[in-house]
Amino acid sequence: RPARAWCALAAGIALTAAALSAAAPEPATATEPAATDTGGEPAAPLPGYELAWADEFDGVNPDGTGLNTDDWYYREGEKVICSNSPDNVTVSGGLLHIALKREDRNGMPYTCGGVISTEWFGYGYYETRAQLWGDQGFHSAMWTTGLGDSMPDAPLYKGPNNRVNEIDGFEIDSHAPDRVQHHSHWFVPQHIGNQGGVYVGPDSSDGYHTYGFEWLPNEIRWYVDGVLARVQPYAGPHGLQSIWLTTLGYTAPVDESNLPGVTTWDYFRYYAPADDGNRAAPGSIVVDNGEPGYAETGGWEDTGEAFGYQDRETRRSTESGATAAWTPEVDHAGEYEVFVWNPSFLATGHTAARYTVTHAGGTTDVVVDQRTAGQRWVSLGSYELTPGGGHGVRVAGDPAGAGTLRADAARFTPAVVVDDADPGYSETGTWAGSSTVTGWLKTGTRYASGSSSTARWTPVLPATTTYDVYAWTPGNPLNTGAARFTVAHAGGTTEVPADGVVDRWTHLGRFSFAAGTGGYVELGKDYGVTGFLRADAVKFVPVPTADDTAPPAPAGVNGTVNAIPATGDAVLTWHWRRVNDPDVVGYHVYLDGQRVTWQPVQRSWFRMREMLAGQRYEITVTAVDSAGRESAPSRPAPVRIPVDTRAPAAPTGLAGEAANGRAILYWSQNAEVDLLGYNVYADGELVNTKGPVGHIADPSFTRLGFPVEDLANNQPHQLEVRAVDLSGNESAPAAVSVTPLPMSIVGITDSGYSEQGTWTASSVAGWLRSSTRTSNVTTATATWRPDLPTAGGYDVYAWVPNHTNSTTAARYTVTHAGGQNAVDVDQTTGGNQWILLGRYDFAAGTAGDVTVSNAAGRGYLRTSAVKFVPAP
Repeated sequence: RPARAWCALAAGIALTAAALSAAAPEPATATEPAATDTGGEPAAPLPGYELAWADEFDGVNPDGTGLNTDDWYYREGEKVICSNSPDNVTVSGGLLHIALKREDRNGMPYTCGGVISTEWFGYGYYETRAQLWGDQGFHSAMWTTGLGDSMPDAPLYKGPNNRVNEIDGFEIDSHAPDRVQHHSHWFVPQHIGNQGGVYVGPDSSDGYHTYGFEWLPNEIRWYVDGVLARVQPYAGPHGLQSIWLTTLGYTAPVDESNLPGVTTWDYFRYYAPADDGNRAAPGSIVVDNGEPGYAETGGWEDTGEAFGYQDRETRRSTESGATAAWTPEVDHAGEYEVFVWNPSFLATGHTAARYTVTHAGGTTDVVVDQRTAGQRWVSLGSYELTPGGGHGVRVAGDPAGAGTLRADAARFTPAVVVDDADPGYSETGTWAGSSTVTGWLKTGTRYASGSSSTARWTPVLPATTTYDVYAWTPGNPLNTGAARFTVAHAGGTTEVPADGVVDRWTHLGRFSFAAGTGGYVELGKDYGVTGFLRADAVKFVPVPTADDTAPPAPAGVNGTVNAIPATGDAVLTWHWRRVNDPDVVGYHVYLDGQRVTWQPVQRSWFRMREMLAGQRYEITVTAVDSAGRESAPSRPAPVRIPVDTRAPAAPTGLAGEAANGRAILYWSQNAEVDLLGYNVYADGELVNTKGPVGHIADPSFTRLGFPVEDLANNQPHQLEVRAVDLSGNESAPAAVSVTPLPMSIVGITDSGYSEQGTWTASSVAGWLRSSTRTSNVTTATATWRPDLPTAGGYDVYAWVPNHTNSTTAARYTVTHAGGQNAVDVDQTTGGNQWILLGRYDFAAGTAGDVTVSNAAGRGYLRTSAVKFVPAP
């Protein structure tokens, strides 16, 4: 079945980060996904989701062959030990096949392959079913990330809505087919990597296994064959990403006995979060930063580091006493649920952001830890607001907390909420309160075990109209699996089974109610059913009575471009006229047919940065109603980004380091957003003939050194570094003179390096971005033994890799002609550079060495390289 078969469902799901806004960790036994194929649309493996996009790999040709290239790009370019080739990707028999072959191509000894979705995805549940290869050499993965610059057939736009977060749904090396690696990386404001770990599961090569992950605003949950394998409580930034299904040649030596080897993939499915009551509703009032109704005191600044509700235009402050406030224009008095958008995914977020809601009953404070709340709408509660009352929300950093205060948007949605402590709540049977199982707003809940026990929520509805009805369903392993809600509405009663959605709002349906107290929602279970009922809150959100047709398309779409040559940025802003339809809740924006909004925006403009200079784009806009129906696209509006003729600034901080027959260069990363990389020249000749080196997303490149090879020793060489932007403009040079010197450098792959005890490879980068070694066995040691050509004095340096979990006292013991000297170095800070251990006399040959041990007795000991430089 082609991928587009279910794409229409995506339009019916108003994709919001808030659709998972209150998700909390569950026990591994609470909900386990088990993919089922009923012959029609696949059932959602987890409650609270609906299938939005899928490819069953049934092919595009009559014989069931052929990849749907409308839905997938081929992975290309070189990686590790293989060259990615479209020739290695085929579809037949309802399967995607990715081969690894022994072929010399583009300087690599093997060819490999993969596919990358043209669709971009956000929060939701991702799943594939695959049989991998079992002979050594393969590295297979399902993962999300943006479109890379190495993709020759990918769109030119790679701006801020893409390539911000990599989630590795699984990574498996074929020499360890049962070790499922679950990791995540993110790239804003800088690269943070390898959050996660390894799960020992089934042999991935012995048959088909199912791999999935749930991406929530506050965590990632990985599944293997329906078993919850890992929960990572820090999900990183949210931004629309592509899904990648790939197989690489990765681990040498490759077992070539059965090549070509093939991994097979049964399907890929993406399930979007269904409506849970936190999405925008008709009548909602949104006040975003920079708009009327938003105000600040103290020092604030713009930040592009995190995604806000409608864009990346978020605000931050580190000033004590700074505040931000949102004051809506309330047209009608009534009850409103008040939300604030938490834009922070960073560990620097404020630990106690105090939101003060001013309402008809006074003021209410709600404290939020911005680090852990996730990028989502955070409900502050339900309050009575009146026109002209100055009601709204203000945020300040509570003195009990610390960190960077961030602000974005606030939302005020008409809603009638009946909580378990409100007058409209009643019970029959025996109920008790629970303070450990919390509900909406993290307050206590009610529970009962008796079959005759019921809980009822009776609202006082302000008008006769249609309402979306939601129930907050607290999660606990002791809950009954057979709870049901009965909704009494103007048309009668409707039973809705509790579908297993826990710790967030469950949508019970859309019903008509008369004004007043004639309707209600009741929770109960059948006689003899075991397990606890849990009751908390029910809310009623009014929606206009709408027909069954999609809204009309927006008109008046146009785009304006603001080019900023000094920073290399080009900012594209859409504008359009609002659709005159009371049921419209927002708009989706498309760039060259690719949706770039991950939830409907409510205002009539949208902004994107980092547009590529000199390119022509086509922009369209659609309207979205409260049922998730999307209009036809607007009339396309062409936009051309101006040509960029301004060169980047010359690199700063250039320093040269002498080595044996080469020079190592270090410099500071340029700040231009259109930076492509750098050209390096040695004595007037271009060194990097295959293209600029470095990348804007990899500032560590310049910090860890770039080697200029094949230079004569004892002779000065003039070296230059020039920045290059995406338009090909080259900066003025930064220059340095370096005289290479004969010296001995021993790295972890050299014969002079040895280890004692248990050591493993580490992803922490070492000198020149080389791999490093690590050990958490406190008795382990490592030794560097040079073969010195002459006797004499030498300056001895160690390259010290840094990590927060490293030892605070790595003891480097230098054995030299005069005895031994020990130097303790903290490997948690101050490193990622050469650290001088001292000047010592050595005899010629291999009598001297440097040995490192863990003097602190805790933390990880790490090794990279040691160098011995003849003293002048």
